[in-house]
Amino acid sequence: MWFMSLDMASGFWAIRMTERAKLISAFVCPFGHFQWVRMPFGLTNAPLVYQAVINNCLWGFVRLPAEEEKLVDQDALEFLGLDPSERDESEREKAKRNVPILTDKITAFKRDIPAPSQMGPVIGRSSYIDDIAHGAPTWDQLCEDLNALLFRLRYWNISVSLPKSEFGKLSIPYLSHEISAEGLRATPKIAKGVQDLPFPKTLKGVQSFLGSLNYYHKFIEDFPVVAAVLYELTDEQVRAGRDLSKAKEAFEILKRKIVSTPLLRHPDRTRPFVIIPHANQWAACAVLGQEYDGVIHSVRFTGRVLNDAELRYHVAEKEVVAVMRVLDVFQTLVQNCLVKVFTRHSVLSWLLKSKTADRRCVPWGVILSHWNLEVHKIQRDEDGLPAVLGADITPRELLDEVAESLIPAKGRVKAPPVISMEMLEADFAGYVLSFDGAAKTSTRQGSCGCIIWELLGWNLLAAHGFILEDVTVNDAEYYELLKGLTLASEREIQDLVVVGDSRIVIQQVQRAD
Repeated sequence: MWFMSLDMASGFWAIRMTERAKLISAFVCPFGHFQWVRMPFGLTNAPLVYQAVINNCLWGFVRLPAEEEKLVDQDALEFLGLDPSERDESEREKAKRNVPILTDKITAFKRDIPAPSQMGPVIGRSSYIDDIAHGAPTWDQLCEDLNALLFRLRYWNISVSLPKSEFGKLSIPYLSHEISAEGLRATPKIAKGVQDLPFPKTLKGVQSFLGSLNYYHKFIEDFPVVAAVLYELTDEQVRAGRDLSKAKEAFEILKRKIVSTPLLRHPDRTRPFVIIPHANQWAACAVLGQEYDGVIHSVRFTGRVLNDAELRYHVAEKEVVAVMRVLDVFQTLVQNCLVKVFTRHSVLSWLLKSKTADRRCVPWGVILSHWNLEVHKIQRDEDGLPAVLGADITPRELLDEVAESLIPAKGRVKAPPVISMEMLEADFAGYVLSFDGAAKTSTRQGSCGCIIWELLGWNLLAAHGFILEDVTVNDAEYYELLKGLTLASEREIQDLVVVGDSRIVIQQVQRAD
């Protein structure tokens, strides 16, 4: 394949300023008062306006206004098949009837309505503001595409910067990436000297490092797994240098990964896609790949940190989250294609066939139902998956080892609190009062009950229940405890063990004594 990349020259200056925009952007300097006649750099909406013009140029949505089209040279008009004489008044009146009128004199465009261009797309792709990249299978095709593109740019009065452009290359640099027939490779500026980069001394330095790497997260297989430790750091913790062992380990891992980013294959929509999910305590990641000559090569990597609710999911459910993440982020790549999923659990296969799914499984099943998924369960990585993985895809077990050594606070399993429970001896002989109360906040209606037991033998001596009005939960608890103590007093019980789940009520009764 042959490639070219075009960078526009002073792109914003190709846009004329409206009279109102001239007044708003006027400025004063020692040489006098000035107004911009062309769109300057620095305006908030300038990139948006320029992107709209480039989109019109590449896709041919509308034509230039008649007064501006008269300034286009005849060669460009003839190549594009446009004739300004065809734009007579009757055609304009016909076009106006198809646009809603806001007032009697002002249309939705506030001036003459743009006419449909009827030019269509020129190279079938979009740009990133003023940067355009394109490839063709043959040299002749590339030259034809370049010729058509230049005439279209000429029509819109957009100039190309030759020193910053590349033509007829086997690989081209584009937005800090390298594009070739083999695939897409990252060429980050941060990679230069990154091995000698020390651990930042401030939180802002850590955030700057993560921001630089986040642009290339699709090249780093387990980026959310490793970076989660750094995202949790506080400024005080970084400045004091406390508990930074895991953060420094994650920092070193990310430095190694950004230097050795893999080559990502171009997606081929004629081939099935492959998803290999991986989940741990705090993150869900996945590989989107395709098979070439019996080997799965990576196309994109993605993943994210789980939210607080998802942290409690089973690992099988987290893998479903990882699969859904791929289908959401890369929807335009895999839509209407066969997608093979290699998972270590059977939940995904059950989810697609189950008629008894409930709770969160229902929306998951609905979302996944329109995808053409083929689920393959891989119990262990030794069962054949590593043999077909490309060198750029890490086996799942190695990812598990990395995860175990870098567990952030968010991923740690919280131990249940220690509960001190008073226990009676097995041969205890005496009386036990158990009570409980409840109330509904909206209606302030409640109920309560109590039981007096005689031990040994758990003989039932007395039991009562009540319906209460205009009470809170604590009121119901108090009421029933007092009723239970009254029942015990009527039976002349002097020693009594009281059991209940309202600690505040019991403590206050003990202090009252």
